[in-house]
Amino acid sequence: MAKEPEWLGENQAHFKDCHNRWIQRLNRRMGDPIYKEEWTRQQCFSCIYFVGLSGIFKNDWGACTNPTSPFDRKVMFEHDGCDYYVEDAKYWEGLPGDS
Repeated sequence: MAKEPEWLGENQAHFKDCHNRWIQRLNRRMGDPIYKEEWTRQQCFSCIYFVGLSGIFKNDWGACTNPTSPFDRKVMFEHDGCDYYVEDAKYWEGLPGDS
């Protein structure tokens, strides 16, 4: 009898393999000399079009759902970004240091 496939959403080894592959195709790298200061706050995690993945992927990765972005339908790193960023103002509400 064949072994049933197991859901990989909580598998650390699978997550590390995916993370290492996917991180190679970032649109913006913070260490890049052309990185703009305003991009620090304009990252995928605070964009209205960012939909987080599930399992252990949810803390770092999500799908872009912005129909105007070249990254629509693609998995994006939470700290990446693009020129089609739309801020989710509610994301920043109540964060420490906000008044």
